[in-house]
Amino acid sequence: MGWCANARKRPCALAAAALLALAGCSASPPAAAPQSPTAGGMTAGSASDSARAGAPGSTGNPGNNSGPRNNGSSGTNGNNDGGVLAWVPPGPVDPADPPQSQWYVLLQAKDCDGLAAAVNAGNSTTSDGFALWSAATAACRAVYQGQASGWTDAAAGLATLQRPGDDRCLDRAAYDLVAALVTFHSEHPAAAPSPAAGPGTACPLGLVGLDALDGQGASSTPSSGLAGGRFQLAGRFLDVVAVMVGGQRVAAEPDPDQPGRWDAVIPPAAAAGTVQITAVGSAGAIPGSLTFTYLSGSSTAPDATTPGQSSVATPSEGDLG
Repeated sequence: MGWCANARKRPCALAAAALLALAGCSASPPAAAPQSPTAGGMTAGSASDSARAGAPGSTGNPGNNSGPRNNGSSGTNGNNDGGVLAWVPPGPVDPADPPQSQWYVLLQAKDCDGLAAAVNAGNSTTSDGFALWSAATAACRAVYQGQASGWTDAAAGLATLQRPGDDRCLDRAAYDLVAALVTFHSEHPAAAPSPAAGPGTACPLGLVGLDALDGQGASSTPSSGLAGGRFQLAGRFLDVVAVMVGGQRVAAEPDPDQPGRWDAVIPPAAAAGTVQITAVGSAGAIPGSLTFTYLSGSSTAPDATTPGQSSVATPSEGDLG
């Protein structure tokens, strides 16, 4: 540009201005600044979306799609993001489940005071049982008794817990409920949640044995003499309307002394042999089948020492979880 330093300064100035104008027309616009990622690698917007999709709070545990918060409905519980809170569904709880699992009935019934009394009796059967069910009690009281301290207590208890595995389906459903409620309250602290009825069941349904009601307990390979007899179904059921014995339908009756159990009379057989046993509920076939053996020369079910008789304990939560 040395030639512009001579006496002809005005023409040089005009040429320089023209060059600058041309350069400005061809310049590309500046690129947009990228969003700042969160600690988990997502943008701030995607982290919020993840929480709304059902992640159970800020306890460090991974979210899951089977918890009580489901998207797709709107206008429920004062929740503006379209999520729907659901209370725990039926367990179902088996009468032979350990004491801690029996607390699920109280939680499902929203009996907060009854649940508190049961938990405070100290009959938890897992190392985290007291903390888990104390948190569930606090959440129950926050929702249905309006106790503001329940939210703090539920969140504090949740922070000490890990989500139970498949072998503890009732405990896992209670954990998921507390996690969903704590998340909802953190997002809507002024709202009063009103959970809908929980869909499905917390544990899978299934027939796992028959009990001859002779004091020996349930067996996965039941048998009797040719006369058949009355047996009690072992497993998890919402209801049982019939039992299929080798294709023959027989009625099932609820046990008056053990809610959640059903009895059926196995019909007599003309000869020794085996038949398949299945159960039917009001919603259709119940998973699980058994091989029932009719034994000749015996009018009653054999005792537990008979060869080939395999006794099983009445299923606990883990057996069907």
